[in-house]
Order: sequence, then structure tokens, then C-alpha cells
Amino acid sequence: MKWAIASDAQLARYFERENIWSKKWALVAGERATVIDGRGEELNLPVWIATFNGERKWFAADEVSNSVWVFALPVMANMDVNES
Repeated sequence: MKWAIASDAQLARYFERENIWSKKWALVAGERATVIDGRGEELNLPVWIATFNGERKWFAADEVSNSVWVFALPVMANMDVNES
């Protein structure tokens, strides 16, 4: 699966404006998302599943610094990864 780091606007749409921090995250064992960050560094993020409006959605996320999180979403044909 191809992944891309997501902007706040993309995350809000994908998570249907629900609060990700209020959700129960389930780790997908053995799955990692490889993405390139803004500095050109490769990140390998754990993959999670959570439920939003009754739909289970995959996402990748990790805390890369103290209280600094990076989120990535699966790239779909209808998702503009350059949209902010």
C-alpha cells in the first residue's frame, strides 16, 4: 500500500471531523508505512485502525518528537496528496 504524509485538512476530511485522540486505536501487527518527511528523511510509521462514523479506517502515525506527531494516509485515486 502506498502512503503519504497528510495535512491537517486531509486528516479532518479522512477522519470525518471526529477527534482522533478520542478514538481507540488498534495496532495492525506487522504493518508499517514508509513515507518521506519534509526534510527528505524516510520514516517508518506503525499502521493503526480506528472507527469513524461506523467505518474502520487505516492510518499510520507516530510521535516523532515530544508531542509532535506525524500522520500518513493511504494514497487513494481520489486523494490529492498536494492539497493542504
